[in-house]
Amino acid sequence: MELFQHTLAQKITLEGEGVLSGERIRVELCPAPPNHGLVIERADLNPPVRIPVRPENALAVPGAMVLARGPYRVVYVEHLLAALNGLAVDNLLIRVFGEELPLFDGSAKNYVEAILGVGRRPQWSLRRYIRLEEEIVVRDEKGFVALRPAEGLHLSCVIEFPHPAIGRQEFRLDLSQERFVSELSFARTFAFLDDLVALRKSGALRGGSLENAIVLDQHRVLNPDGLRTPDEFVRHKALDLVGDLYLLGAPLLAEVEAQKASHRLHLDAVKAVWEAVYAWRWYPSPAKVPFSPALQPAMAV
Repeated sequence: MELFQHTLAQKITLEGEGVLSGERIRVELCPAPPNHGLVIERADLNPPVRIPVRPENALAVPGAMVLARGPYRVVYVEHLLAALNGLAVDNLLIRVFGEELPLFDGSAKNYVEAILGVGRRPQWSLRRYIRLEEEIVVRDEKGFVALRPAEGLHLSCVIEFPHPAIGRQEFRLDLSQERFVSELSFARTFAFLDDLVALRKSGALRGGSLENAIVLDQHRVLNPDGLRTPDEFVRHKALDLVGDLYLLGAPLLAEVEAQKASHRLHLDAVKAVWEAVYAWRWYPSPAKVPFSPALQPAMAV
């Protein structure tokens, strides 16, 4: 575990197509001071609107996680949050020139490569973790997410789709920066061709191609280069889980089992943890670290 907080060593600028709008979207990842937390800014608005990364600002929609404040939103935040969680980046101002983050290749790879390229800068403020002390389980009609006390973040994911290219897949990971990069960061999102055609016809999807996701028809994967690993589908679900858990605004110490879970169920789990104040504590605890409101995980900006 990291003892101190980290931000980026320098600003990163990325640009890619927004799959909802079909327009080019610029994203700036800007270093931020200790105890700033993660904050998204809609930099295309006048005045800009800032949205702290917190459970109460999150919305789950089919296939994506959204951060919103009033009528203003940013869609597809999960892959960036996964990169920040996986690489232990605590403080960042994320300036987005549009209402969605670019999907890039459908994974966290672009973000991870950019962050590794500039490096992190340590900040001499203690990093605070949410340490689970009691089991929490949330369910829906399809699956469940169970969170149990553990040292570190340990993931177990299961998916099952009635498709010959997917079927039932399982994946386990004890999260570390090295294993996140080598085993999760490259795993792409996936979509079914019939769904994409319907979204195109409705006007809800104006961009996107085989460059942004794994696309499947009724029988097979349509991407010419195929899959990056045979279990890329469940690895991507684990990637989404890493990102969605960072909506807590601080790293989580827990064993997390996700069975047939969606973004909605991930968010239900995050909110259940945040609201169950009896079930977790800060680590290092206030008994060891003098309490300061500035040490809260995501301050309003």
